[in-house]
Amino acid sequence: PDQMTDVLPPNYLGLALAGVTVSLIGWGSFTLPMKVKSVADANLDSMVFNMYMSIGVALSSLPILFFEPWAFTWWSTLGAALFAPGCLFCVLTVEWIGIAKGQAIWAGCVALQSFLCGLIGFQEYPVDMTLTIIGGLILLTGIGILAFVEVSPPEQSGESKPLKAEAGDYQPLEQPIKEIQPIKGLFGCVMIGLLCGSCMVPFRLSPMVPFQDGIHSVVYAVGFGLSLMVINIAVFALRALVSDMPDLHVNTCFLPGVASGALWNLGNIGCVYSCLPPLGLAVGYPLTQCCLLVAGLWGILVFGEIRGLKSVSTFFGGAAVVITGACLLGMYGKSE
Repeated sequence: PDQMTDVLPPNYLGLALAGVTVSLIGWGSFTLPMKVKSVADANLDSMVFNMYMSIGVALSSLPILFFEPWAFTWWSTLGAALFAPGCLFCVLTVEWIGIAKGQAIWAGCVALQSFLCGLIGFQEYPVDMTLTIIGGLILLTGIGILAFVEVSPPEQSGESKPLKAEAGDYQPLEQPIKEIQPIKGLFGCVMIGLLCGSCMVPFRLSPMVPFQDGIHSVVYAVGFGLSLMVINIAVFALRALVSDMPDLHVNTCFLPGVASGALWNLGNIGCVYSCLPPLGLAVGYPLTQCCLLVAGLWGILVFGEIRGLKSVSTFFGGAAVVITGACLLGMYGKSE
């Protein structure tokens, strides 16, 4: 950040704040299309949705080329290879424990893994070891609190048809409600943390110019998005060769999948700008992690995933603890 301040003019506060806002909206809402009615009714295969998401990431990256010249590094392909299974676990975790609880826990796991990658892989030693340790413990405490938040199963909707009109018996037309699976959900969050928390390591290893050149570093997202799409399509094609082809439900599920990928990528691009001076990495990045509150509001208000004053209070309390820990790690967990 200090080097960027010497090069860039001092009027990037507006752009940095806009980046934070875009990240909050994009990252806080990218799981929303996973639970829309058309996707839920289709009982779509998770790998299919993941493939549609990758197409959305790729397509939403292309407009960057209107502002930045084309540049590619194979490090972006490695980053995409780490993110692809992590994104699949995002889709699965939303199925297992919902948007609100799932994203809140995996955000903490990603922040912790990112810190460990910087410490172990790049020797980014803490500015203040005491506050860094406190931040890590607070983060783990928040994850522990969120793990005990009770998630309500989705309410059954739709019409019913009578079995015996005289007896008043009815059979629902919808498929059976999917059960909440907390153990699988926690496992998914850990895997997301390990994979997505590591996918920025290749970015750090990419050439300094242009991929780590301040505002121009967004061009990394183009190679990343295209690589992600190719990887997911290739994996899906290989799967189709060795097993039965799942229904694609293109008419009802393609656009939600693309929208989900585009929203995630919007948050990713916004994060790049949020780290511009004067906010910098120490302030801008932790602010973007408040996206878990946005996701929580979607899950609670729109889908009714968490109900009751006690459960809702526990969720927001745990989320606040996670954000506090993430902020401490962001501000004191790495040297300038």
